[in-house]
Amino acid sequence: MVPSAFYAGGIARVVATQASVLAQRGYEVTVLTLVRPTDEPVFDFDPRVRIVALQDLRPPAGGTQQRRRPRRDPEADPATRRLDRQPSTLVPGAHKTITAYVDGLLREHLSALPPSTVVTTRPEFAIAASRWTDPRSLIIHQEHLSFVPRPAPLRAGLRSVARGDDGARRLDALLTLTEADLERWRAFLDDPTVRTAAIPNPNPFPIGPAAPLTSKVIVAAGRMTSQKGFERLIDAFAPLAASHPDWQLRIYGDGQQAADLAAQVAALGLTDHILLPGVTDRFEEELAASSILGMSSRWEGLGMVLLEAMSKGVPPVAFDCPEGPRQVISDGENGLLVPEGDVPALTEALRRVMDDADLRSRLGAGALASARRFETGSVMDRWVELIDEIDRERAGAGS
Repeated sequence: MVPSAFYAGGIARVVATQASVLAQRGYEVTVLTLVRPTDEPVFDFDPRVRIVALQDLRPPAGGTQQRRRPRRDPEADPATRRLDRQPSTLVPGAHKTITAYVDGLLREHLSALPPSTVVTTRPEFAIAASRWTDPRSLIIHQEHLSFVPRPAPLRAGLRSVARGDDGARRLDALLTLTEADLERWRAFLDDPTVRTAAIPNPNPFPIGPAAPLTSKVIVAAGRMTSQKGFERLIDAFAPLAASHPDWQLRIYGDGQQAADLAAQVAALGLTDHILLPGVTDRFEEELAASSILGMSSRWEGLGMVLLEAMSKGVPPVAFDCPEGPRQVISDGENGLLVPEGDVPALTEALRRVMDDADLRSRLGAGALASARRFETGSVMDRWVELIDEIDRERAGAGS
């Protein structure tokens, strides 16, 4: 269960990788997504993966309509429109795309599922699965957001179903991406009977070949939102544009802050030095043609772009934000970490790596070695082992 399997984003990329590997191993896999805005998803899914969208937002020429968001559907009745303007009843603070109308769609679909292993990626989905899936189904929730920025009502809702408070059906497992987040959740859950584990995201890119690290390009990528902090990366690079005029910063992605970031670059007079190329389906190639990954996030679950860069031996320079970078980067060994929010420190760290080819090479080699921890096959082995273990325990308990 994912918010959208069609947009470019970290969760969509991870789910495309996980679902495809499982399908290749012979599992029957369905991806349930809230919306379908385009004919094809941004990321490649194995053709054996079935994608089901609760709401089809494509224009009529795009194909057969499933369910249109009532606010955009001129044929929707007023009562349905009102329902789509009401907040979700699953948990206070549910994401704005999950309305009371979407609650109904989730209930209808989940209630009709045969016994399955249901993997959820948002607290709202975990709560919906606990309420409406067949009791014989396994429910595994994986948190893709760090504990720190997760809003308190969503934390509380997830804790309730994880522990089975107030008669709620318990989750079979709650997973995090990092050990640090795992410890935070264990303390918050305050219930040792809840099955928890940390399983990182699989890296969708193969390991190597190593980038030559000779191009004078710093690359960054992600959704252009406050979380990614790209305005901080632009500010950090700005002083370097004058002292290193042959270097470029390229930030790939799109989002609500795209226009603001473009205006920031223009106001600095750096349109030749800082490029915003938008979303690319050739990011693996762009990484291989770069020499540094710049990461300015305010928070992360793990940070897919970090794993992707390291798989090509591109050294990362990142803020030490909660929670992902410190879980992957050993400062001075496979990248550089600077204090969260310290823009001048980020400038100096970038300068060090830009100026020192030997340092780039050493950090890049360390990054490539570290990337092997996140190879797809070994990560998905852990998923299958967990599911099989839960299934055996269920069978042994007669449930």
